[in-house]
Amino acid sequence: MQGKSASVCAPDFEGRYDHPIATAAMRSCIVGSGMRRPSPVLVLLVVALVLSLIPTRLYAEQRTSYLAEQLKANDDYRVRTQAALALGASGDDAATKPLCDALSDANASVKVAAAAALGRLGKPAGLPCLQRAEGREQTPAVKSQIQKSIATLSSGGAGGAGGVAAPPPPGADTKYYVAIEITNKSGRPESEIEPLLRAAMQSKILARPGYAVAPKGETVAQGKKILNGKKLKGFYLLATVEPAVYQGGNLTQVVRVSMWTYPSKSLQGEFAPKLTQSGTPKKDVQSENVLMKMCVENAVETFQKVVASL
Repeated sequence: MQGKSASVCAPDFEGRYDHPIATAAMRSCIVGSGMRRPSPVLVLLVVALVLSLIPTRLYAEQRTSYLAEQLKANDDYRVRTQAALALGASGDDAATKPLCDALSDANASVKVAAAAALGRLGKPAGLPCLQRAEGREQTPAVKSQIQKSIATLSSGGAGGAGGVAAPPPPGADTKYYVAIEITNKSGRPESEIEPLLRAAMQSKILARPGYAVAPKGETVAQGKKILNGKKLKGFYLLATVEPAVYQGGNLTQVVRVSMWTYPSKSLQGEFAPKLTQSGTPKKDVQSENVLMKMCVENAVETFQKVVASL
């Protein structure tokens, strides 16, 4: 065979040949004659294959770190896209931040991949950044994928208790701790209403810095321990879903949200958003769901304004 010799190797690990990943990657080097230089995407896939052969527990942190760096700094958008997808499949909490950052990438394909990856990753911390990105995104394909991932996480894609993604614990910047309860008077099954509104309220609360949400089923004793241990101010939001009203070709939905202290549960006030959708003369469950979510989101916004004024 004629032609120059070429090699396909994993990227340089900054001269650290004693690095365990670098050592394994060096052993994966394929040398041959007349071979064309591989694309950056192929190089990344080769590295991903090598890393997949290394024990997960031992090198998961290095793998996530490497993929995050590729997603952030590689000049080739195809490499960034592949890195985002690989992070989405990693199951690693540490993958959330680089994927959130990638929602501001200059390339639309990378943003689509990052949004899809956050949905697949299924971490509750991904919800706030997806919601912020949805508000500013102008590209239809990217916006659509962001909305799909928001729906996935909001409907319990992360496998949380009760079909809703479990909220992250209070962080160092948390000031307010909010417990949520849903009372269903709509006449529809509890399994349809409770997860829908809990997810909507939880994601809306967590979208604002300084807030944490109590997990479903938390006892008063558990709540007291968290509040006292972290010196947080506690609130309890009780959302009561009224039956949908179809009248005059319109659909009207009311959700009453009362605000209490937590865990003592002293009533502080009530918000009762009422929304009407025209051109809905007969039962439309999907429209009911949309109005219910909008009602509780409006109520949460009002609640947070009240808290800010205290």
